[in-house]
Amino acid sequence: MVQYEISVERLGSLTAYDECEEAIQLSTLWQKGTAVLVFVRHFG
Repeated sequence: MVQYEISVERLGSLTAYDECEEAIQLSTLWQKGTAVLVFVRHFG
């Protein structure tokens, strides 16, 4: 198993898409409080 080290600052600089398909910076999700990130891999 490969292990990666990544900081919260580096993770926060990544871009994701919200439910309206608008690009957002991940760090905006936890600026006002606690956030839980779940990554789902799509197979197929």
